[in-house]
Amino acid sequence: MKISLRNNGSVLVVMELLFLLLVITLLRNTFVKDSVALTTVAAVWIILAAASYVSGEFESTARANFGLTLRTQAAFGLTYTGYGILHGLWPWCENVYIRFWLALWLYLTAFAPLIGLCLRYLTRQPVLLVTDLHLDKTRLLRWWGFECMEVITLEDLPGWLQQHSDHRGHVARYDTIVVDSAEPKTDYLVAGLSGDYFVDFIGVPSFKIFGYLLGPHPRPISSYSLSGVGRRLKRVVDLVLSCLAIIILSPVYIVTSIAVKLDSRGPVFYRHRRLGRNMRELRILKFRTMHKDADKRLKDLLESDPALAKEFEEKFKLKNDPRVTRIGGFLRKFSIDELPQFFNIVVGEMSFVGPRPIVDDEVKYYMEHSLLMFRVPPGATGRWQVSGRNDTSYQSRVEMDTHYVQEWTFWEDLKIIVMTIPAVLSRKGSY
Repeated sequence: MKISLRNNGSVLVVMELLFLLLVITLLRNTFVKDSVALTTVAAVWIILAAASYVSGEFESTARANFGLTLRTQAAFGLTYTGYGILHGLWPWCENVYIRFWLALWLYLTAFAPLIGLCLRYLTRQPVLLVTDLHLDKTRLLRWWGFECMEVITLEDLPGWLQQHSDHRGHVARYDTIVVDSAEPKTDYLVAGLSGDYFVDFIGVPSFKIFGYLLGPHPRPISSYSLSGVGRRLKRVVDLVLSCLAIIILSPVYIVTSIAVKLDSRGPVFYRHRRLGRNMRELRILKFRTMHKDADKRLKDLLESDPALAKEFEEKFKLKNDPRVTRIGGFLRKFSIDELPQFFNIVVGEMSFVGPRPIVDDEVKYYMEHSLLMFRVPPGATGRWQVSGRNDTSYQSRVEMDTHYVQEWTFWEDLKIIVMTIPAVLSRKGSY
């Protein structure tokens, strides 16, 4: 049995976290029999999930989660300490006996990686394998969650990339290229190529099953690093803020959905096609703010008015857009139409802060400056959103997105998040 998936990293992480929640519940019922509060299970699970992100367990779509590794021991230690602090501050978090923690440690060290092994084998991702043509490695690769569709040598890789990429460097055939990186020089050679192409390169230094538990584990090969504690904290902030926002703003979602449905014919939500990390297509979820025949209205308008056609060509937006519904204008002024994007953030397609997501036709403007923005997920907010939005020139947008990626820091993200609230309330440049 096999389920072949592209971009299966998020699916696997969710499945493993659900297994973890089930295990914590069973351990609590077994070793803390006098426990009556469900908050104990929820607190341990949330703290462990957050600690796992911070320690690097979910850093890449190609590694094993948990096992006899420093990352797992760090995640467990942070969870034990964090729960102890929370127990002292919050009485609903009950006292948990040491035998519970020993059982949880045993699960994370020995059983969780075996479950991950089976999950990856059953949900394999189609990849290109770059190796020395030892075909026995294709079978072993399946235990890492990869289904090898093609095999080429390292010498053939540059030519293959040129043949299967477009003029922008986007490789549409595969999302991931797996490289046999047993030789240290291989990483250096592939990293040099990675800067010119938008595809994930994963180095596998060991094809042995034993390596799954103890390492060395597969690792990303890139000229632009997406790893590090700061990047992990960024993802934790994304998840925490997005989940809180969805819960707190649920009444706004309900009222807005009713208003959109009553205002005009058509669906409540609109899935806008944009480009995400590595130029992969994603569908951004928004509240519908335009009439059902918006595309036809736009075409007729641009053909009849050269000034508006020029405005749209420069900014890909119109200040007085006749396609926008009555309620749509209000939603756009206060950025309420953007609120469903929190769901895109939860599943990992977007980040809370990042470059502005763009459509395919806009790539040509970025090619004149830099395509660096496609190395990271797009954001629901960013430098452009807090710097005047549509009142800025398109060239300024490109420069702000590029500089954000080049100069990224975790503290810069926090600053932009704080600045987003007054920027939304001021309605400057929103239309």
